[in-house]
Amino acid sequence: MRAKAFTLLEVMAAVMILGIAMVVLIRAQTDSLNAVIRVQNYERAVFITENQLHWTYVDLNEAEDWTEYSEISGEDGDYLWSVFIEPEEMEISADTKTVMLRISAVTQWPEGRGQGLVEMQTHYLWGEEN
Repeated sequence: MRAKAFTLLEVMAAVMILGIAMVVLIRAQTDSLNAVIRVQNYERAVFITENQLHWTYVDLNEAEDWTEYSEISGEDGDYLWSVFIEPEEMEISADTKTVMLRISAVTQWPEGRGQGLVEMQTHYLWGEEN
């Protein structure tokens, strides 16, 4: 009677299949980690952009002249941000000098071989009494 055992060829085939499965699993995990890092970078850029819009609103509330804030920029680690303010045409009749301002905030950061970008815009009605 012959003993039942695995041949060397069967063991090598099993090890090869296991190796391929491990490579696929490791690749999937690496892709997941990269996706998490991209989402974290985007989330941080959104936070920075919203924060700059908030502080621009605060500054405009106390400003004598909005043009001193028309273009400001800075950095937060690897993130570069800019805020641009431009007047927009509007038809309004009021007893005050009122200007509709378009505020654009942009944050950029290096991401892989490219660059990530978040841009937000809002409007602000700025006025001063005559």
